[in-house]
Amino acid sequence: MWIKPQEVFIKTALWDSDEVTLYFVLQRRKGHGKSKGLSSLLVGTLDSVRDTKPAPYRILHQTPNSEIYYVIATALTEQEIRQDWRWLFENVSPTLHSFDTEEEITEFVCCKINSIIATEQENLTEDEDTITYKNVDYDFHQRFNMPKDEKLVCYYSCSYWKGKLPRQGWIYLSVHYMCFYSFIFGTKTTIKIRWADVTELAKTNSLLFPDSIKIVTRDGEHYFTMFLKKNETFALMQQLANIAMKQLIDDKSGSFNIDKDLLTKLSKNVPKKPSFLKRDLDARKQSNLYTLRFRLPQYEKLDGTEECTLWTPYNKKHNWGRLFLSQNFICFDSRVPHLVRLTIPLRNVHQVERADAGGAGGGDTGSILITTAHHTSFLFGNISDRDFLVHKISELLAKLPKEKASKAVARVPEEGEWTPQPPLMTLFRTHQTSTIKQIQQKKEKQWEDHMAEVGRGVSMYQTTAGSELVVHGIPEFLRGELWSVFSGSILQKAQNKGLYERLVNEALSSKNQANDEIERDLHRSLPEHPAFQNDVGISALRRVLCAYALKNPTIGYCQAMNIVASVLLIYCPEEQAFWLLATICETLLPDYYNTRVVGALVDQGVLEDLTKTHLPELHAKLNELGMMKMISLSWFLTLFISVMPYECAVNVMDCFFYDGAKVIFQVTLTILDINRDKLLKCSEDGQAMQVLNDYLEGIYNEEAMALSTEPRTAERTIKVQELVYQSYRSFGASVSSENIEHLRLKHRLRVVRQLEESLEKNTLRALQQDKLLEPNELQELLSVIREELLWAKRVPCERLEAPYEAYRLDYGQFKTLFTALSPWANGDYAEAIAARMFKLVDNDDDGLVSARGLSVAIGLSARGDAPQRLRALYCAHAPPLLSPTELRPAHFTDTGEEVAADAMSFFESMENSSTPEPGATSATQADDSYNMDKSSDSAYSQSEWSQAGASAAECVRACALAGLPAGGASTPGSPAAPRAAPPLPRAHFLRLLAALHHLAHHSALLYEAVAAAGTILLQLGELNHRPELGREISQDSLYLAAAAQPSFVVDPNGNTTDPDQESRQGPPSPSRESEPSSDGVWSITLEQFLATMLAEPPLEEFFNKQWPLMPKLEALRQRDRLQSVS
Repeated sequence: MWIKPQEVFIKTALWDSDEVTLYFVLQRRKGHGKSKGLSSLLVGTLDSVRDTKPAPYRILHQTPNSEIYYVIATALTEQEIRQDWRWLFENVSPTLHSFDTEEEITEFVCCKINSIIATEQENLTEDEDTITYKNVDYDFHQRFNMPKDEKLVCYYSCSYWKGKLPRQGWIYLSVHYMCFYSFIFGTKTTIKIRWADVTELAKTNSLLFPDSIKIVTRDGEHYFTMFLKKNETFALMQQLANIAMKQLIDDKSGSFNIDKDLLTKLSKNVPKKPSFLKRDLDARKQSNLYTLRFRLPQYEKLDGTEECTLWTPYNKKHNWGRLFLSQNFICFDSRVPHLVRLTIPLRNVHQVERADAGGAGGGDTGSILITTAHHTSFLFGNISDRDFLVHKISELLAKLPKEKASKAVARVPEEGEWTPQPPLMTLFRTHQTSTIKQIQQKKEKQWEDHMAEVGRGVSMYQTTAGSELVVHGIPEFLRGELWSVFSGSILQKAQNKGLYERLVNEALSSKNQANDEIERDLHRSLPEHPAFQNDVGISALRRVLCAYALKNPTIGYCQAMNIVASVLLIYCPEEQAFWLLATICETLLPDYYNTRVVGALVDQGVLEDLTKTHLPELHAKLNELGMMKMISLSWFLTLFISVMPYECAVNVMDCFFYDGAKVIFQVTLTILDINRDKLLKCSEDGQAMQVLNDYLEGIYNEEAMALSTEPRTAERTIKVQELVYQSYRSFGASVSSENIEHLRLKHRLRVVRQLEESLEKNTLRALQQDKLLEPNELQELLSVIREELLWAKRVPCERLEAPYEAYRLDYGQFKTLFTALSPWANGDYAEAIAARMFKLVDNDDDGLVSARGLSVAIGLSARGDAPQRLRALYCAHAPPLLSPTELRPAHFTDTGEEVAADAMSFFESMENSSTPEPGATSATQADDSYNMDKSSDSAYSQSEWSQAGASAAECVRACALAGLPAGGASTPGSPAAPRAAPPLPRAHFLRLLAALHHLAHHSALLYEAVAAAGTILLQLGELNHRPELGREISQDSLYLAAAAQPSFVVDPNGNTTDPDQESRQGPPSPSRESEPSSDGVWSITLEQFLATMLAEPPLEEFFNKQWPLMPKLEALRQRDRLQSVS
């Protein structure tokens, strides 16, 4: 790469010269490549610890009489520098002799290089990364053998504690890995850790490891210290580990996509980052905090922030704070916490103008006035660069999508159609006493007065006065409206008009597992409320839950969602309830409602930490009783609805929507604190649970009517308003949203690792039932499978059928592992055998094989007894698994006519095709691989097989596994395996024989045994379809007749010939195979095949041989992969 000419005064220090001419020198950095010696060690050590990272190759310009040299090009590889070197000789060197003085030569060379750089820069926008970063990125990929698509985020100088001594070097943080490299006087230290393997990440400060960052994996602990930017490094580590954990939780695969919009974004005062990806990750982190703070949709990207003041008309003051600007919103948060907060959707903005000085109040210099379409104005002042901010807002407004005006057409619903319901409390009114009515009316009046001052809807000023009203409880008739505003779900509804209706129509017309589960739980959802004793409420609940299961199939439906959704429907219109449910599941309580309830398990750990911090004595007692995990799951999943009276739980939900998840933690801590003395006296967990249950059932609300008409028997304990107020007073300041997010990350690492380990244990337990591989071999195999999935950027996903179904390998991954481990997968025919075995263990023909499929395929080929292995090979080549498409080699014409002269010549051609020519290989491979991806296989995907054909495939697979201790059932619930296998037609048998020849090619004795057995089986096949005089023939007589047939001799090339052929030559007759009926009748049965093969001692010994797998598994785990198998 050409660089702007830079002066250097010493040519040889730290550099070796590879080539020297009169005017140019090509140099290589000492300690790099082939240079050796003490000086190379010193330079290598120096480069390892220095902050700057020089490129290992460079070109200098020199003149004979000058002591100054100019660096004009640098490169990371010798190939690149050689390319620049050749260009100099072809385009520059020939003209240098025409100059009179050395000064003119130097000036010409420098001008030439500068002009090249200027020309290249004209065609480039802002460069993503610095030259230094590119040098480091190259070193990172070379040192750790990273795939090309692995993205380096940042690198930091630090020391790694190896034993009792620190090794100074560099830590490299990429999207999927954390790596360390040190080179001190010839001693190299390298560490490579995948983020998905990290179980703990923490700052430590012990006597042994002072001021360190501790990283724990399943293989051990690592300590890093002496960071120049410790906090920044740790924060980035947390962020990258969090990304990896969320991919594991969500079963999401794929690579990390950077935000290229950052390159063209209009920006100001943005600090320079070492890499573009680091800038992107920092932007993501800020955007996540921003969306969390203002309850915005998760995909919202923060554009920038600005210190300013906001004029609040209700108290006529300028409030200092920070203005946040993103693609769709302008937000403001005061410097004093909770004083005032504001959200303005850009789609509502009607006008943005500069406000003149001397407007409302003083201190409005640099002010802008934002007017919405509802004629509400917001005044921001003390803006440092008002013109830039106005320009930026105008730019974002111009990018907003244009809303299409649609006219509402009134129509009568047809039969089968549905209409969204209003809040169910308006249709099914509960009886209220006059006292409760007065309290509710008083509350409504207070809220109406408050909203008259601060506004209504999404752009209302959220103030301390409003938060106090929320703590005392929102009136029932305003609950739906305010829940939507405070949670931010109103924004999602506005941005996705018509989506709910489309989802409902699609969901109700489809049948799936989620809909069945929803149907079972509908009548268990708040059955005491009259709305859910009626089809109107049940139907609305069904629509909301089914629509959400369709919207977010990752979550689908989880128990407890029905309880939460039913409460939402009571207070909110149907579509509003749907978007509130989506906000709870995706934003407020992330990962709570998936199959493994990961979010709730994470928050169990968070609650445990908070209890240990605030109530240490009680924490010790609850741990002793094993209570901590019993408390939070049902409390958190249902937002207390299932554990305290419904009319009390909705008050907790008021605060939950206003302040987020911190509320459920502070309420839980308050309940534990109030019952501390009683809990400390408990001697067993049942007694402690009874204490808490009695307390929760006794919570009451005098401002709302109970659903149940039966009198409450539980003793009253505390008024819900007092409980909520006490929770804010005791824990509101110490339990913050930021603190909870930090603790969630810590426990997410632990929970994901525990779930993975649990899944691995269950999988190993299931795989051991096959009794093919040893437990330690299965453990290593599972580790290799997991590594392969992570290399391919896929993650194990929890499945309900069987634990081993969580690990699903496509054909490319199966082939990689099978060919590396199986004794059958060597030589030119290995891919064909791998393809047959893949088809055999692909139980549902979806192009994916489970961990059990791979372990069975490898176990049978390496550890099964001879009948098991031969049975598996036989079934792998049986119809319909070996399809007609794969049976068409080059020996068929386009019309399907056979060209071979007779069966033996066809067999001979099949033998020779075990080492196919390049053209034939590609055709065969195309045939072999066609079935691996079902979507691209017309034979599979276009339902060419009938139901009977699919059933036949199941029978063949079951027969192949019939000898296993676990039985022939390939998956739980499968029918018992039949013992009979279909007979092999001639073409299928010849493919099987070719595979056997491949397995025996390394031994002449084995090869002769295969040829002898193959000859007998060919003759048996002939006798099977030409019975003598139609009389019934036994198996024994068939074998005797086959033995009496003329024998065939195998020559050294593996070709079979008849020694008596010359004496019997006569007029050529039509071959047996060319008879019209031969294809349908010629056959070999499994019993004939097994008996014939096992009659040959060399074959029996070969197929009974036990092959060691541990060395291959170890090699597979330790391999250095240059690229992923994706």
